Amino acid sequence: MMASATGGSEFPIAARAGLAMLGGEDVVCTFRGHSLRGHFWPTHPIDSYGGDKNVKGLAIVCPGFTEFCEKHGGTCKALHDRGYDVLTIDWPGHGKSGHLGRHPLAVHIDNFEIYLEAMDQLIEAAGLSSRIDVILFGHSMGGHLALRLAARARHRVRGIILVAPMILPPVTPAAGVRLLADCLCRFGWCRSFPPFHRVQTLAEARRFHPENGLSGWRSGYEAQFIWMDEQPVLRRSGPTVGWVRAAYTSCAATTMNPAWMSRLDLPVLAITAGDERIVHKPSTEQMLHFLPSCAVHEIVDGRHELLQENPAITTEVWEIIDRFLVRNPTLA
Repeated sequence: MMASATGGSEFPIAARAGLAMLGGEDVVCTFRGHSLRGHFWPTHPIDSYGGDKNVKGLAIVCPGFTEFCEKHGGTCKALHDRGYDVLTIDWPGHGKSGHLGRHPLAVHIDNFEIYLEAMDQLIEAAGLSSRIDVILFGHSMGGHLALRLAARARHRVRGIILVAPMILPPVTPAAGVRLLADCLCRFGWCRSFPPFHRVQTLAEARRFHPENGLSGWRSGYEAQFIWMDEQPVLRRSGPTVGWVRAAYTSCAATTMNPAWMSRLDLPVLAITAGDERIVHKPSTEQMLHFLPSCAVHEIVDGRHELLQENPAITTEVWEIIDRFLVRNPTLA
């Protein structure tokens, strides 16, 4: 079901702050008994697409952990301006797609397959199931899921763009984390925050510290919280024990598996952060090289939120993306 467009009327404070607004319509459906929300922003009216040569493709933007559609408004607009229809998603348990954990701010999932199934259902609900011109654009956890989605629907995907992808979450050893999470789940902690986890207030979370791991640019760091001021429902803060188990299980089977990575024979662009502290950087550096056709670019001074960094860094990121699109004619 298509819902009304989101934009400046729904987020007047964000609009006045100069944040990029989504320009299409929400797509809302029911998935596993919960609301699933995405956003579709076509280059042409929805009922007019018929293989129009002016449409370069369908860009599916895969947000990261705790993120929501609006946070990627700038990415969606940049891709839309380049001639792509754009679809993005609030993953199950994120944004307006409902709460799955015990605490209203906890991000929970039993298995990462559920994320993939949710995207399949959103694509169908948006009427895009027949598109075979897909580019996947994934940030952080969304980068991990973009790789998995590409492997799942190889015939539909032309290429993948990864920005600070989660090849493995930051805490190691991975086997020990999985074992501990599994034990806690057996004792009833699956849908709860890990023991001793403390949820920050919004005032605490939004306070910019120069040494934070997300962005060295104050304006970029603080932008995400402006959306939450207007719609607190968008906020999430931290994983459940079950999410941790599901994440490490998914990574072990896929992005940390050389054989699995070697089979993904698609053009891939991976842009990584030199000052990475949110995902496990050594695993990213090691495993991306198993992808048969992957161009890796490191932004030396960038942190995890490369598209929420200072204008010099974000400009460099988009220049790298544009060169990748030009070098791969089926994508541009």
